[in-house]
Amino acid sequence: IRTVMNRVLEDVIHRSSGVVDRITMEHTHGYVVSDNIANAVAESSFDNTTAQAIVKHINGLLVSTCQSVVRDIDPANSLCFLRLATRKFEYLVAPEEYFTITVVQ
Repeated sequence: IRTVMNRVLEDVIHRSSGVVDRITMEHTHGYVVSDNIANAVAESSFDNTTAQAIVKHINGLLVSTCQSVVRDIDPANSLCFLRLATRKFEYLVAPEEYFTITVVQ
């Protein structure tokens, strides 16, 4: 299953290269694409330490909590997009079934 997941992620990243380029052109500090099955970084414009921290804290703890809140409010609904603004950055998170894309602006 790991090999299949890697191929799916590579295919998504390759097909979305134009979108990634557009996202990272203006006012963007970077992005992380994470593998939800392995909870690991699949691709990132950040150094490994920063990318791992984003996956652990934003994609791991925050997204799972927000997904639970949405399901508690309406079991037929699901989280599609999360926008988190801090004093220094804005995190744009798009969780999918097999991967999560996080852009830091």
